[in-house]
Amino acid sequence: MKMRQDDWHRRKRYVETPGGRPIALIDSGGNRPALLMLHGFSDTSRSFATLEPFLSRFRLILPDLPGHGASVLDEGMRVDDFATSIDRLVERLGLEDIALVGHSMGAMTSIELAARRRHEVSALILLSASLRPDFDAESPISRDIRALGDPIDPSGRFLRDWYACSRPVDSDFLSKMKLDAAAMPAATWQGILDGFNETDLRHSASCVTAPVLCIAGSADPLFGDPHRQALASAFQSVRSITLEGYGHNPHWEDPEKVSALILSFLSEVGRSEPSP
Repeated sequence: MKMRQDDWHRRKRYVETPGGRPIALIDSGGNRPALLMLHGFSDTSRSFATLEPFLSRFRLILPDLPGHGASVLDEGMRVDDFATSIDRLVERLGLEDIALVGHSMGAMTSIELAARRRHEVSALILLSASLRPDFDAESPISRDIRALGDPIDPSGRFLRDWYACSRPVDSDFLSKMKLDAAAMPAATWQGILDGFNETDLRHSASCVTAPVLCIAGSADPLFGDPHRQALASAFQSVRSITLEGYGHNPHWEDPEKVSALILSFLSEVGRSEPSP
C-alpha cells in the first residue's frame, strides 16, 4: 500500500545511519534539550503527534522504527534489532544528552537503548511498557496477527480492535494511525510478534542508570498489573504512575495529562527548561 503524502508524512526527512539503512524521522531541531520518542508496534512517529503541542520547549526527535512508516527494515525485527538501529541514529545525530520516551514496543526499545547508552540517556519515560511481552500463541491477538494477509484492510475488524481505546480519541487521528498500520506488510507484523518471544529486558533494565518514570493505564489489555509490578522493581531509580481507567494508549486518551506528567518528571530530574 502506498504511503499517503499527508502533512505528517511530508514533514519527515531521512537520516543515513552508520552501517545501517536510512531512518525516516521528524526533528523539530534547535538547541533545546532533546527528547527522543519511540513509538509502539505497528505505529509510526505519528503516535506522538498528540503530545507534540505540549512539548514544544524541547527538540523532539520522532523516528519511524524500522519496518514502520517510511523506514524500511534494517537488521531484524526483534526489540534488540530496533535498539541497534536507533543506537546508530543517536550516533549519526551526535546526541550526547537525551531523554527517552517510549510507548509499548518503543518503551522496550528505549530500555535496551538506555542500558547501552548510559552516559547519554539522562531520563527514561516508559508508556505502557513490559519487560517480557507474553503474547501466548493461542491468545486472540496472536491468532489474529497470524491470520493477517496482504493487503490489510485499514477499516477492518482487526485494526478496529487493535486500536480500540478505553477513552475517547480523535477519530481522524485514529483513522490515520490505522492507515499507517495497514501499510505494514503482514509478514512484518508476524516477524515482530515472533521477536517478542525472544524479548527479556530484565538484565537491560538493571543496567539503566537514568531515573525512570513508568506511566500505565489500569485498563491496559496488553500489559496488566504483573507487568507494572515487574517494572516497578526492575530499575535503580523508578517512579510508577497508574492512570485509573486508561488503556494501552494513555498519550492518545489524554495527551494533556500525560504531557504534564512527563514535564513534571523532566523538571524534577533537571531535564527541562522554563516555558518560553
